[in-house]
Amino acid sequence: MSSSIFRAFWLLCLLLICVTNAADYRLEGSVVPSHYNLTIGVLRNSAEPTIIDGEVSITLRVVGTLEVQQIIIHDDTLDITECWLLDAAGAQVEAIDISRLIYEAATQQVRVPLTQAAQPGRNYTLGFKYTGHIRTDMAGFFSANYVERNTNVTKWLALTQMQRINARLVLPCFDEPAMKAQFQLQIVRPNGYQSIANTKLKETTAISQDRFVDHFEETPVMSTYLLAFMVANYSARGNVSEFVVLTRPEFYDNTEFSYHVGQQVVSAYGELFQSPYAELGNDVLQYASSPRFPHNGMENWGLIIYSDDVLIQEPGYSDDWSDKEFAIRIIAHETSHMWFGDSVTFSWWSYFWLNEAFARYYEYFMAHQLYPEYHLDEQFVVRQMQLIFGTDARNGTQPMTSPESEIQTPSQISYKFSGIAYAKGACIVRMWRNLMGAQNFDTAIRSYLQQYHLSNTVPYNLFYHLFEHWPKNQDVDLVDFLTDYTEQVGYPMLIVKALQGNKVVTVEQSRFLLNKDDGSNATLKYTVPITFTTNLERDFYNLTPYKYLHKTVNVLWLDFTSPIDWILFNLRQSNYQRVFYDDTLREGLLLAISATNHSGIPVENRAQIIDDLFNFAQVQYVDYADVFRFLEYLAKEVEYVPWYAVYENLNTVARRLTPEQLSDFRIYLSSITAAVFEKLGVGWSAQDTPLDVANRNKLIKWLCRYQASNCRPKVNVQFVTGHEVPSPDYRETFYCAASGADYNSYTMVWGQYYLENRTSEKNMLWAAISCTRDYETHYHKMIISGTESVEQKKIGIARMYEENPDLVQAIFEMITENIMELAYNFQSWSDTAEVINDMVEYFTTREQQQLFKEFYDSNHQFFGESEALLSKSLVTVENNLNWAQTHLEGLVKYLADRNGSSCLGATSLVVVLLLAVGSMLAWP
Repeated sequence: MSSSIFRAFWLLCLLLICVTNAADYRLEGSVVPSHYNLTIGVLRNSAEPTIIDGEVSITLRVVGTLEVQQIIIHDDTLDITECWLLDAAGAQVEAIDISRLIYEAATQQVRVPLTQAAQPGRNYTLGFKYTGHIRTDMAGFFSANYVERNTNVTKWLALTQMQRINARLVLPCFDEPAMKAQFQLQIVRPNGYQSIANTKLKETTAISQDRFVDHFEETPVMSTYLLAFMVANYSARGNVSEFVVLTRPEFYDNTEFSYHVGQQVVSAYGELFQSPYAELGNDVLQYASSPRFPHNGMENWGLIIYSDDVLIQEPGYSDDWSDKEFAIRIIAHETSHMWFGDSVTFSWWSYFWLNEAFARYYEYFMAHQLYPEYHLDEQFVVRQMQLIFGTDARNGTQPMTSPESEIQTPSQISYKFSGIAYAKGACIVRMWRNLMGAQNFDTAIRSYLQQYHLSNTVPYNLFYHLFEHWPKNQDVDLVDFLTDYTEQVGYPMLIVKALQGNKVVTVEQSRFLLNKDDGSNATLKYTVPITFTTNLERDFYNLTPYKYLHKTVNVLWLDFTSPIDWILFNLRQSNYQRVFYDDTLREGLLLAISATNHSGIPVENRAQIIDDLFNFAQVQYVDYADVFRFLEYLAKEVEYVPWYAVYENLNTVARRLTPEQLSDFRIYLSSITAAVFEKLGVGWSAQDTPLDVANRNKLIKWLCRYQASNCRPKVNVQFVTGHEVPSPDYRETFYCAASGADYNSYTMVWGQYYLENRTSEKNMLWAAISCTRDYETHYHKMIISGTESVEQKKIGIARMYEENPDLVQAIFEMITENIMELAYNFQSWSDTAEVINDMVEYFTTREQQQLFKEFYDSNHQFFGESEALLSKSLVTVENNLNWAQTHLEGLVKYLADRNGSSCLGATSLVVVLLLAVGSMLAWP
């Protein structure tokens, strides 16, 4: 397709977008702002601030050819006390009687009628004085507090969260992302505090002895949701004229790592996009932390606000591998928004992915570039792609791009804040980059960012730049390809079959669905990029497509001069697709993956095969017995990424096995984890890599939960005899295992819990001691008689049976023997019903089902409105039992035959028996 045709198609789409705009919730567009002069006064009638006193002057322009009789802006729960309109020279046009203002609560708008119509092409200033509340719900301008450790004094701060449409809670404004403007901000605050905002502080003036005004430099042109400010008492690490990390003073020494990460990230993005941050239009970049925040971070231009957990790494508590990785990713994510979102902003919320797809992509791949030891490029497939596959295979999914007409109300805007925008979006960005090549992709992105700096975009603006730099030798309809994955839901499954003695392979496509009867459109087709390799060439890293399977082509034929032993599609799981192999090709892959070094098959593809097989078994394309037989290769697998895929999928099956069936599963689990357990063991060392740590953590959790490989006694020996406190990475896992090993270790962990003062650490220790197998003592002495909160007690009950799945029936019988005791302790039948509902999700036998029915019949009348939850739980148990009956019969037989087979050999059989006996002896 020529660039002129693509440009014409893009312009047509823009026209259609404009035509379909709805007017009820959207502003008319006849008036657009260019500048806000905003003064916010922070008032208090107690120790904590509660009121804002605001004044705003909005410079605006009448666009189009018609005069304007009224101006419509956003306002949500503000109390306007004065309103006026000035002309471009600053002369008053009229003082507007506030009784004439028309409020519309549903659309969160206020209409300002004019006695003299505003003329087209002219500038005006619309002004308001108003009051509002400093909120407690973490929206708009809200308060937070913390207890200062050294003094035990409660300190307060106030901060903003304007995204999605919360700027209207703070000031009357044009609260739509395309209505960009500059902001001049003044904050009136009490003595003893400081103000922080998007831009640099220019000066501070005194109003009185205890009130001051902080004046800030003008912001770049930006959307209202990016306006941000804080009033706090913070310390700064760094130079506020360049880059700074702001936290409360007691955490100053704990921000060195996040400060260093931020410096690296900002520099790397400037180099990648060939556009340094300082040249975007704001010469200050601040990271600020908050003890209370609704998200991990928010990308306000020049003032990125994070939760404390991101910026603060406390030695011995939150400075381990996993916490640092979390900090790296979130910092990389939010900082990328300075380019994707702040400088270049989507034009409407239906295109929200234009921000978040790139931020999530760079969260992993910029972080990998800077910190390769985490292998986040490999982890991406299991933590993002395989995660979002489950959502995108159901009727509840949504397209990345929705028509603007469908995204109008606050709830519809909220709908776009989903994993589809973030995780699927990142997968699609990764696919584009790999298909067109890194250099072409990076050039296209630089061109896009440069053209639309300080502007708003729709997807076709991005697509045009991708099209301009896409390799010309690829036979693909790019309009179809780019829109198939952004405007359609779902993803394809490649159906691969071998013919003619493995000399011919056919490839077809079908949309993968987890339930074809849930109302999803099963007929959707996609433009599918095809990458593959075979045993004949073994090129796993050439991600340039061999061909595209077009939507109008039913079958792609691949011919080989010699028979192939195996073929592997979707190299490095680069493309957004699953792959279903016929029996012959699956057997070939099993032999390949079982061979030395797994025949070179990358970890991403090993994880892909595992995840695909589990999902194909869930929809009964293959039997779970075949999946578990394939997973026998894991006895030689030691890498984290494939094991991650195993653990994420294995839980679905393990939770449906009966107590009797768990014994065979325990032996199987010990067998397939043999190599990785031998490599990692239960001890740790300074030479462990981040993936060693993550791998051991998951391994120990699984082996100890199912009492396999004598795990709990081994951990207990490490716990009792070791002189080193486990790192924060391991504490919950190891303390849980030790608490479940014997009573002495349980009391030792309980002692640490009793003495601990830090809330986060105390919560972790409570969860760990609740892993005990002495459930009666823990329930009666710690839960019923304890002083923990109801939420903590609910966690404690859940941990008892989650980490000891063979005890779920006994725990249920203990609790329901005197349900009044638990309800009285909770002072809530609703919370009691939640405990029962969560527990019966783990029921796996008809006997357990009958126990629950009898309990329901005898007690449902006590639960009031929560009886409906218990009634729903009855259905859930029945569905779970039926699912196990239809899905797991072959697997149960396979495990029983495998563990009882004479082909194990005498030595292997002795080892298996010793493991089983060791597990039984693990608890006195």
